[in-house]
Amino acid sequence: MDQFLSECQYGILYQWLKHHLPNGFIDSKNEWAHSLTTIYKQYHIEISFYDNGVIEETINDTSNGDVVYYIHFLFLNFNQSVKILKDFLIYLKSLTIQKKNILICCSCGLTSSLFAEKLEENFKKQHMNVHIEACDIHTLANKSSNYELVLLTPQVHYYKPQLLQLIDKPIITIPTTDYACHNYNHIISIIDSYLLKEDI
Repeated sequence: MDQFLSECQYGILYQWLKHHLPNGFIDSKNEWAHSLTTIYKQYHIEISFYDNGVIEETINDTSNGDVVYYIHFLFLNFNQSVKILKDFLIYLKSLTIQKKNILICCSCGLTSSLFAEKLEENFKKQHMNVHIEACDIHTLANKSSNYELVLLTPQVHYYKPQLLQLIDKPIITIPTTDYACHNYNHIISIIDSYLLKEDI
């Protein structure tokens, strides 16, 4: 790519990011980079565009010093960079959503209890503010009013049409393979994309 064109696109990308970030980011420049920074709750968030074409995204948890998100990449083309920045924006949004209460339901509530515990642990590892509880199919209708989202395990998928008539809550069915293999990351991505998309 022509260097002049590349520099123009790099500048446009920075402006694109500024437009898509939530309010509160401070725009600053030093001799090496142009940066956008903010503090949200306990998180220090910074995106830097270095003069050498490297873009760096960092989220630090100031309460314990952990780096919860870090990636740097070389600007090669506009579309590739937008894709990486959009992933950052999605993660950033997941930090800012209020705590979500999710109810997971199986036939008797026993297998889903342990699954709910492990799923919540995995949400916490990703610094996502989600609380999950388990119940059996027979108490679901009474308990669901306190939750924003209901998950059905594979054993009770067939109840979904009937439940949609009984409860006024979104219902997601957990894919059988994910449940059987304890693929928490994929289940989290399904839940997360739903919460972000619907902004419950």
